[in-house]
Amino acid sequence: MKLLDLFTDFHGWVSDKDFIWWPFSFLRPAKHEPITMKLVLYMTLCFSGLGTLMFTAFAIVNNVFSASSMFQTLVLSFIAFFIWFTLVTRTFWNRRARSLALTQTKV
Repeated sequence: MKLLDLFTDFHGWVSDKDFIWWPFSFLRPAKHEPITMKLVLYMTLCFSGLGTLMFTAFAIVNNVFSASSMFQTLVLSFIAFFIWFTLVTRTFWNRRARSLALTQTKV
């Protein structure tokens, strides 16, 4: 239980940093609000789209761009961000949100 608390606290500390959410800080819920699956989908769309744009710019600059690699990058980054946001971000964020909600109701 202590190790899970340590991971939750560390994830919360990192997630509270503005640069983590850039340029989609409008998606970040308040610390006591849970992350829903709808929000996970919005986050996934935004961050995978940004990742694909960055990859595409890098590929164009290095003269290795192809439409198929861009599409592959979009699909793979969507899958990767969805898995990460569902299994890691949502899990630790919601664990902290429940803890904060309990603390607020006790006060």
